[in-house]
Order: sequence, then C-alpha cells, then structure tokens
Amino acid sequence: MDDEKVQEQEAQKWTPQSPDETQTFLAEDAATLAQALEQKTKEAAEAQDKYLRTYADFDNYRKRVQRDLAESRKYANEQMARELLGVVDHLALAIKHATEAGETNEGLRQGVELVYKQLRDALEKFGVTPFSAEGEEFDPAKHDAVMQEATDRVPENTVVQVLQQGYLYYDKVLRHAKVSVAKKPEPAPEEAEGAE
Repeated sequence: MDDEKVQEQEAQKWTPQSPDETQTFLAEDAATLAQALEQKTKEAAEAQDKYLRTYADFDNYRKRVQRDLAESRKYANEQMARELLGVVDHLALAIKHATEAGETNEGLRQGVELVYKQLRDALEKFGVTPFSAEGEEFDPAKHDAVMQEATDRVPENTVVQVLQQGYLYYDKVLRHAKVSVAKKPEPAPEEAEGAE
C-alpha cells in the first residue's frame, strides 16, 4: 500500500495543473531530451571515430602481414642460394684452370662448363643473377673494395677489376662483388719538386 501512495504522489507531482505548467513541463522535458540526445549523438560520433580508426589500423596490419608473407616467400631460398655461390665460384675456377692447361683436358673442361652453365641457369630460374661491376663507379651497396689500384686509365673511384663476382637475389644484393678500385696515382718526385 505504501508503494501505491508513493506512485500517486509522484503522478500528482508530474501532472500539470494549468496550461502554463504544461508548457513549462514540456519545455523542461524537451530541454532534458535535447541534452540527452546531444550527449548520445556525441558518444555515437566518438564510437564511430574509434571504429574507423580501429578498422584502418587493422586494414594496415593486414596489408603489412600480406606484404611480409609475400616477401618471406620470395626470399625463402636466400641462404641456400648463398651457399651455392661457392660451388659456382669453384666451377668457374676449374674451367679457368682447364682452359690454361690446354687441349689435354678438353673433355673434362667441356663437362665442367656444362655443369657450370646448368647450375647458373637453375640459380637464375630462382632469381639469382650476377651483376656487372667492372668499369662502373664504386658503389658500397653492391661492391666490396678489397684493394686499390693507382691508374690514369679510368676515373678515380671506378672499379678496375672484379676479383669475385657479385650476385643479386631478385632486387636484393645476395653477395657483394669483391673489386679493385682505381685511385689517382701519386705524383712522381720530380713533378712534386716542380710544383713547389
């Protein structure tokens, strides 16, 4: 019974007694509803913004994972290719020595050349290709300078001789070329005296 009395009192309290009270009540109610609507609209905008940022972050993450996965597949055989380059070098050296030995080892030289060509073709099929270095400007990203040679034949900082072939694995340097680089020759002692 107490609950019924409380409900009756509240109903009387909220029931307007005159038209002015009705307008005031409606104006207050409308203001309260407008304020609540504004608050909920703001919360919805914040939630939408948070959703869009989260979606963009996830999309960027997904793309990065796909790119990393594709790159790891592309370069999966890098270590094996690097190991095979030693075999290629030794076969090239065997061909060079067989050629220098003359006609006595012609059959052996031809066999080694065939194996050498097959191995190079197989490496190229999987993205391993040699790059030229001789006559190019020294590039530390591709070349490893092991010595310098004083010469006037080519401009300074130019690769004069390739001591070990360099290789690319697709677009990445697999092994730097070991090279000799040109430097300016030092002036002769008589030229130095004439300059003073």
